Amino acid sequence: MNSEEDFVALSLAQNGEGYSQEEGHFLFDEPDKPLTEHAAESHEGEPGYMATAPDIRYDAGMLRGESIQQRVLRVRASDMPLLEAAQPLLLALSQMPETVNRSEQAALLKEGLRNEISLFTLVCDETDISWKKMAIVRYCLCTALDEAAHTRAWGLTYGWSQSNLLNHFEGDNDGGNKFFLLIGRLSMNPQEYADVLDILLKILNLGFEGRYSIIDDGERQLTRIRQRLLALLQNGRDCAPQALSPHANVTRETQRRKSGFIPARVSVLITGLLVAGCFLTYKYWLAIPENRLSAELIGLQQHPAQQAPARLRLSVLLRDEIARNKVSVDETDRDSKVTFSGDYMFAVGAIDVRADIVPMIKRVAEEITRVRGQVNIVGFTDNTPIHTRTIPDNQALSVRRAQRVAALLNQFGVPESSVRFEGKGALEPLATNETPEGRAQNRRVEISVKY
Repeated sequence: MNSEEDFVALSLAQNGEGYSQEEGHFLFDEPDKPLTEHAAESHEGEPGYMATAPDIRYDAGMLRGESIQQRVLRVRASDMPLLEAAQPLLLALSQMPETVNRSEQAALLKEGLRNEISLFTLVCDETDISWKKMAIVRYCLCTALDEAAHTRAWGLTYGWSQSNLLNHFEGDNDGGNKFFLLIGRLSMNPQEYADVLDILLKILNLGFEGRYSIIDDGERQLTRIRQRLLALLQNGRDCAPQALSPHANVTRETQRRKSGFIPARVSVLITGLLVAGCFLTYKYWLAIPENRLSAELIGLQQHPAQQAPARLRLSVLLRDEIARNKVSVDETDRDSKVTFSGDYMFAVGAIDVRADIVPMIKRVAEEITRVRGQVNIVGFTDNTPIHTRTIPDNQALSVRRAQRVAALLNQFGVPESSVRFEGKGALEPLATNETPEGRAQNRRVEISVKY
């Protein structure tokens, strides 16, 4: 589904076809109910379920806390209560830290966000905000906060995706797709969901990309979605009535028929305005050549604006493989290193890349081509001796494997002049070769990209 289809996602339901939970049904087709009741139902029956703070089982005594009480008062006094309730989470999204030095800090940040989301749910309940609107906004904020954390290096290092916010509150892991399905469904009724659409537009403006982060031309499609959403919100605002009375036009027409003369001072005023208008018009036309010349001179003095350098997004592109511990990615602002497990990429003692790995190599090649990177491929083995007719030793095996990966990158568009490869055999082990696990870790291929 592309950006055009995101705005017509409701057509399936209108044609009488079923709309599954994966297409947005999960937030639209339930009747309103108290938030605390729904939150309790959403977690009951899950393994390890306990009535803790994130499950939003509050008693009335919690409302006597000064900070919560003040937040409820601010939301009730606001012209846009849903936006006011979501402000702390939008602020957290905009200020997601670039670096986190310890896993304890990452866990503390995640726990703080969970508590803030629970407070958002409670405040919406106490201010009588629609459960549907709260649930949609909570779903989208959880999705955006998870993406913001996962795209940071510390989010991958400390395993944010293993217990993310969306799964904790909604039991879902497909927010990157459903976010845009929700936009499509809400846009069918912008008058009712204008406040929700406004918050979703703010999330997009804060950098959320969802499924468009890993597709070709995703940034352009996101720009079109933001522009359409803004236009939809602007067009949905109420317009002032054209007439205060149904007889107003008739009255003015009657008065014009009764008025058959123009006072002298009005004639003088009109004449003066015409003279001034003629003067300004001639001055404008005379100034056009001068302005054009000035613009050309300024253009000669200015240098074209430099575009921000492109960045690799391999950690996002390979996040599924990273989650399965088959691949690791180490990225900085100017270089990236992808380490493939040798057993994952090659059969035992073989030099040909497994067929199911080739599409992933193609995706990596497309990213490298996009940033015009310089590539260095290094093959490694364990210290177990090998000797065949075509592969005399581990050094030769590591070189042949690196050479095959380089050939695939060339095949998928990376210039040969940009690719180097070498083999180091059993040198530079990552772990001990005394155990099967250590030897498996030492069998690897590293792809380093500088750009």
